[in-house]
Amino acid sequence: MNRKLISQTLNEWRANLWLAVELLIVSVIVWYAIDFCYVKILDYSSPLGFEIDHTYKIKVDEISENSPEYVDRDSEGYIADKLELIDRIRHRPDVECASWSNFAHPYNYNVSCHQYHVDTIKTQGNVRRKADPDFFKVFRIRGINGETSDELAAMFRERGVVISSNLFDDAIDARTLIGDSIYSHSDRAIAVGAVISPMKMSEYSLRIYGCKTVIESDKIERMNDLCVRIHANMDNDFIGKFMADADRHYRVGNLYIGSVTSFDSLRDFFNSESEREVILMVTAVVFLLVNIFLGLFGTFWFRTQQRVSEIAIRKVNGATYSDIFRRFIGEGIVILSIVTPIALGMDAALVSHELNEMYEDNFFSWGRFLICAAITYLLLAVMIVLGIMVPALRAMRLQPAIALHDE
Repeated sequence: MNRKLISQTLNEWRANLWLAVELLIVSVIVWYAIDFCYVKILDYSSPLGFEIDHTYKIKVDEISENSPEYVDRDSEGYIADKLELIDRIRHRPDVECASWSNFAHPYNYNVSCHQYHVDTIKTQGNVRRKADPDFFKVFRIRGINGETSDELAAMFRERGVVISSNLFDDAIDARTLIGDSIYSHSDRAIAVGAVISPMKMSEYSLRIYGCKTVIESDKIERMNDLCVRIHANMDNDFIGKFMADADRHYRVGNLYIGSVTSFDSLRDFFNSESEREVILMVTAVVFLLVNIFLGLFGTFWFRTQQRVSEIAIRKVNGATYSDIFRRFIGEGIVILSIVTPIALGMDAALVSHELNEMYEDNFFSWGRFLICAAITYLLLAVMIVLGIMVPALRAMRLQPAIALHDE
């Protein structure tokens, strides 16, 4: 892009002013749309932090007190029944491991939020999960330092809570807290046994939600979610076989098996609404981009069509096709390059005023900002090139005498 072209473009500022304003507005809108899609892609593609292959959720119900089959149970008896039930399930040949938990498993609408702190540094947007040690084995959760799920289960049992590596963002390296304590809102000291990678609630969970995790143990009578992992070669009609044995083998005290659901099914149901919303939003963004493309395409098409005589004169003076292309396309790129810094300032203003909700909780980064800006610039450049190239190519095919005669 030479100085002569830039100088000529600036000298024709009156003719280019409205085009520059249009490109400025379009650049801000396209950046916002690109940023939205970029965030959705990042959210969906970021690691889940768990595995749900060969896993099932067993719904455990209790007999009503009005039922003639109801058995009086005190607290100790209720605990014994729950331990007996999970022990029987663990001894099934097709079951690899089983776990009691509460508000802990993925694809779960029930969330328990809690605040923790170290000195004056507090967590925000975290999720507290209650589970027993085998929870890590059921969902194949691994430690940030490479610990296996079995090792995590042992560390959880012996040392205390397990936290996610992003619990305090960049303020504290969570690995330095292993063997130390974090504190609840009531200043209760809780020993940290291990650190895991961020654990999302689902594929569509924002990083700011459901990923900052503290997994604590709890009394078994307060944990009502029973999840199991079966051996990889045992998936064939596991639900049917399990339910066939439910009344005979898994009726303990007042506890009985209500249903069994695979986590694949839970995932599909949990994500269905999010998928519809994403499809709707992406469709709207694509529709917006198509309309912007057609608008810019039409603007540059009309602009180039009005300069047929200029193209003819350039051909008479010996200009080649490539010379004319470089002149016209270069002019459009110069205008785009001039307005882009202004558009970026407006984009930064959107960020600073938090008009994009996905920037909450320090999710924004300048790297992401510049990546979206670069994509926006390239996309608009492609629109400009196509909007100029097609009509310019048609105009250059005319004989100069015919073009000038029409003028």
